Amino acid sequence: GRPKRGGGRAHAPRATGGVPGRPDKIGQWGAAFDRLWVQRGMAVAQLRQFVSDASHELRTPLAVLRGETELVLGEPRTEEEYRRALEVIQDELGKLSRIVEGLFTLTLADAGQLRLAREPLYLNEVLEEACTRAASRAQGKQISIQRELTKEMAYRGDEAFLRQLFLIFLDNAIKYSPPGSCVRVSLQTRDGVVRACFEDQGPGIASEHLPHIFERFYRAAPASDGENHSGGLGLAIAQAIVRAQGGSIECQSEPGAGSTFIVTLPFQPSDDTSRVPAQA
Repeated sequence: GRPKRGGGRAHAPRATGGVPGRPDKIGQWGAAFDRLWVQRGMAVAQLRQFVSDASHELRTPLAVLRGETELVLGEPRTEEEYRRALEVIQDELGKLSRIVEGLFTLTLADAGQLRLAREPLYLNEVLEEACTRAASRAQGKQISIQRELTKEMAYRGDEAFLRQLFLIFLDNAIKYSPPGSCVRVSLQTRDGVVRACFEDQGPGIASEHLPHIFERFYRAAPASDGENHSGGLGLAIAQAIVRAQGGSIECQSEPGAGSTFIVTLPFQPSDDTSRVPAQA
C-alpha cells in the first residue's frame, strides 16, 4: 500500500550556504573563517604598507636631526650657532609631526575608517584661512595668491580635514611656481557640486605622469630644470580626504603651461543660514 504520511527514509538537510555539501552550521563557520582570513591578510598588508611609508618618509628628517645634534655636541659653539641649530631641529620636528599625522590619515583611509565630520561651516572662509596660512610662504618667493572667494558658501563638512586639503594644493602650487608669479584660487557651485580650483604657473606635468601623481612617493620629473613634482604623501592624503567626502580630484596640466587641480565635492548645504544675508 501507500507509505504512511511522514514515513519513509529521512532525508539529510541540504546545505543552503557556506561550504558545499556540509550541514548549514559548519558551512557558516567555514564562511566566517574565510572572511576572517581575508581580513587578516588585508590587515597585514596595511601594516606592511604603513611600515614602508613610515620608514621612507621619516628617514630624511631623522638624518637631519641626527646630523644637527652631533654637530652641536661635537664642540662648544657660539650662542648664534646654537640658536641656528635649534631652529633647524624645530623645523625638522615640525616635519616629523606632519608626516606622522599624514601617515595616520592614510592608514585610516586604507582601512576604510577615515570618518569625516558633517559640521556646519562656511567653505569660502575655510579656503580663505588656508590662503592666509600659506601667504607667508608665498611672499618668501614673491608669489601672489589671487582669490575668487567673494560668495559665502554654507556647507556641511569636516573643517580640519578641508583646511588640510586646501593647504596641500596651495603648498604644492607655491612650491612649483617660479618667483614673481601668481597662484589663482577659486570656489564655485554648479550642478549640485562644489569646485575648488588651484592654478599655478609652474613647469607643468607631462601626460605620462598624470595618472600616477596621487601615488605615494611618486616623482614626476618636470619639463624644465628644477625640483621633482610630488614625491611625498600630500596628494595621496588629499585624494583620501576627497574620497571620504564623496568627491574627486582632476589635474589639468601641460609641460611649460602650469597645472590646475580641480577638487569636486558634493554640495552639502548647511542648515545654519543665520549668517547668510537675507535676499532683498
